[in-house]
This record gives sequence, C-alpha cells and structure tokens, in this order.
Amino acid sequence: MRINNHGPIGVNEIEIWVTSLSELKSRKMHLLYDDQCQFCCAIARWAKAQNAEIEVWSVRSTESKELLKTHGIHFIDLQTVYFVEGAVHVRSRAAFQMLRHTHRPWRWLALFRLLPLPLTDFVYNLIAKNRYRWN
Repeated sequence: MRINNHGPIGVNEIEIWVTSLSELKSRKMHLLYDDQCQFCCAIARWAKAQNAEIEVWSVRSTESKELLKTHGIHFIDLQTVYFVEGAVHVRSRAAFQMLRHTHRPWRWLALFRLLPLPLTDFVYNLIAKNRYRWN
C-alpha cells in the first residue's frame, strides 16, 4: 500500500496493489506431473524434497489446467511433464529447468540442456513411453 499526497492539502490518495492469483502463481515454480504414474510421483516427491519452493501439482488438476491456460496451453499431454517458472517448459527442457533448482550434484545434470533439443527430447520420450513399466 502506498499513500500519495496529491491535490489540496489534507487530501490523501491511497493506492492498493492487488496481485491476482494467476500473477502470484506465475512467480512460483510449478512441476506438473502425471499423478497416475508411480515413477512420476516419485520424481515429484524427490523434486519437492530437493526444493520446498517447487509446487508439485497433478497435471490433471483444475489448478494445473488453469495455470497452463494462462500461458496459452489448452491441450494437456499426459506424456509430458511441465515446469512453469514464468514461462512453461516441457519435456526435457522442463526436467532440466527443474534440476537447476535442486541440490548438488543433481543440479549439475541441468548442463545436459546444452545438448540439442531433438536429442534430449528423444531420450525424454523413451523414458515417458516406458515409465509405467518402472512402477
């Protein structure tokens, strides 16, 4: 809240800034994952343990859908992990962005983001296709 003295003496203008819920959510880190996959749930728990500031939400939740819609994503792919931190990161880029917020030595794995995206997404897609086998 800020009080400005404008105009005649004794007249105060009070300005109140209200942060919308979507603005507040966009400032946080959100990991959106498939809660029907035990492998994905384990990764989400691990990420939260690494950094308590990472919000972990089921990609199927209403909140996740609303958050993604605010970023222009209307179709949700259950084979995809989303990491929202200002912008939406998907697949391997989401994993690398999330890893940047973990403790060492895990944080160093984020260096793989320097590899070509087709290569890292190829590896990501292999993991995504086989994740239910690792439950």
